[in-house]
Amino acid sequence: MKYTIYEDPITHRFAHLPLPGRFLEGDRLPPIVTDRWFDSHPAAVAALSELLARDETQSTSPEDAAAPVSAVTPPTDRSSRLFSWFLQ
Repeated sequence: MKYTIYEDPITHRFAHLPLPGRFLEGDRLPPIVTDRWFDSHPAAVAALSELLARDETQSTSPEDAAAPVSAVTPPTDRSSRLFSWFLQ
C-alpha cells in the first residue's frame, strides 16, 4: 500500500492518504478520506510506524474497507505538500 502525508491547504492539518497501487507523481489525487488528522507534520510522520504496523496486520483491500469517516474533495491547487511513503 502506498501512502502520502497530505496537508490540507485551508486548515494546515495533516493526514495519511492511501494512494492507488499504480499512482505516479503528477497523477490527480484521490478523494481525501481519513479517520485521523494531525496538527503538525512531525506528528503525522511519528504516526507512520503505527499506520504501517496496522497495515501489515490487516489484509483487506481499500475496496473491502468500511465506509470512510470523512471525505473531502481534494483542492486543484498542487502547492499543498505531499510526502509519499511506501510499504512493500
